[in-house]
Amino acid sequence: MASRRSASGLVLAVTATMLARESKELLIGEPAGARVLKSIMEIARHQDGVERVNGLLTVHLAPSEIVLALSLEFADRLTTPDIEQRVAELEQKLRSAHPEIVAMFVKPQSREQYRQFRGDPH
Repeated sequence: MASRRSASGLVLAVTATMLARESKELLIGEPAGARVLKSIMEIARHQDGVERVNGLLTVHLAPSEIVLALSLEFADRLTTPDIEQRVAELEQKLRSAHPEIVAMFVKPQSREQYRQFRGDPH
């Protein structure tokens, strides 16, 4: 009888630990998977007017909801309306490829500004 209680207690403890770990990951917010990240980078790199993808950040709000933040360097020749148009086109392409992207934020900045912000001396 005691061994059954010990076994039941062990099963409950393991289950509680697993649930706590999963809950913590959901509360903190997991990044998108490697396949999605790679796809986002490729789509953004090929967007007309984008000179460089400096970096990106993704967070899952739910299993099928992702928030995306992108740091992009745009061609110097582009005006503000041009950049707005390119961002709208990029958002449409990304949401077509990844409908789980529910919000997208773009920060236009040079590579140097991005590195300074991140504290990267290189």
